[in-house]
Amino acid sequence: MRLDHKITDEKRITLTSKDGITKEFLMRPYRIGDENGIREIVTEEYGLSYFKKDFYDPELIKSDALSDRYRFFVAEADGNVVGLEIFHIFAGAEDYLEPASQILRKNYRNYGLAAAMVDYTFKIAKEMEPSALFVHAVTFHISTQYVCGEYGMVPTGFRLGSFMTEKMQNSYFLGKCDKYSEGIMIYPVSKHNAGTIYIPGEVRNFAEKIYGRLGVEYSMAPLPDRENIDHIRESLPAESNIDIKKDIDQRIVKVNVLSEGADIPGKMQEIIDSFGDEPYWVIQIALCTNSKGVYCLYEDLKDIGFFCAGLKPMCGDCERMYMQWIGDTNLNMSEYILTDAFNEIRRDIENFMIKGEKNE
Repeated sequence: MRLDHKITDEKRITLTSKDGITKEFLMRPYRIGDENGIREIVTEEYGLSYFKKDFYDPELIKSDALSDRYRFFVAEADGNVVGLEIFHIFAGAEDYLEPASQILRKNYRNYGLAAAMVDYTFKIAKEMEPSALFVHAVTFHISTQYVCGEYGMVPTGFRLGSFMTEKMQNSYFLGKCDKYSEGIMIYPVSKHNAGTIYIPGEVRNFAEKIYGRLGVEYSMAPLPDRENIDHIRESLPAESNIDIKKDIDQRIVKVNVLSEGADIPGKMQEIIDSFGDEPYWVIQIALCTNSKGVYCLYEDLKDIGFFCAGLKPMCGDCERMYMQWIGDTNLNMSEYILTDAFNEIRRDIENFMIKGEKNE
């Protein structure tokens, strides 16, 4: 990824609201002094419930915007900051860029500004040449899914149970879900070959559909027989290297496998046991599908209640598959607001969920 890419592009555009009002908007990179406007945008929409707590502190906003981890962009109109979008930058082995946190002032939402900001930032994102663009699209409204889909981003799965519904405060209708989820969308940029991937039998049709829609090269390894899967299990290193992030506020644990080991299912069971009787906890683990170990880890994780929640393709050196544990959490995914493309993926994931329940 070109982390040294100097972002100086500005874009001035005239938009007309559904009520026939015409306004001029300037989309540009962050400037020192935008902090209070950004905080006001977040507070207007989410009150104090937004999960990125830095966005309530002007000094932290400035620190993040000037750091190597983020790029901030704003839309300006009538002399005020009225729109926000950021890039979350991942580099190294997982070389991808995540456009995120698009939030607009309520009085400027009927102008097509969301699409205009994506058009402006999408060009910049591609110029930075990451392996892929990656988006977490919320499921309580459709605009992010729709706009990103229009730009060629492909739904590949979900991060289930990301947000406690009872803690959410925004202007959108929230249904009968214990927790809301995020849809995952991918757009390949500089990486167009997934290499050889090892996909468990019941996930193969799903994986072929996703990689086909991404329009990239890949080779799916033949399925091993039972004897070979047992041999793979026996040959796994005893200890893994995994990165665990536990969000106590939203009750979600995110696990990234850096190197696989036979202890992974046991570690996941320890996390599950640590929840005790506290409800609404979920776990998402990202397994590497460029390794044969995924065959036995998939089986062993299913045995303790995990199921496939989608793919994380083209995002770096290792192709990945998500598995999810939701316990007794009632996701009630039929309440989600989804595009047709995401509804199809939802049905696929719910099918994996049912297979996981049968396996318990």
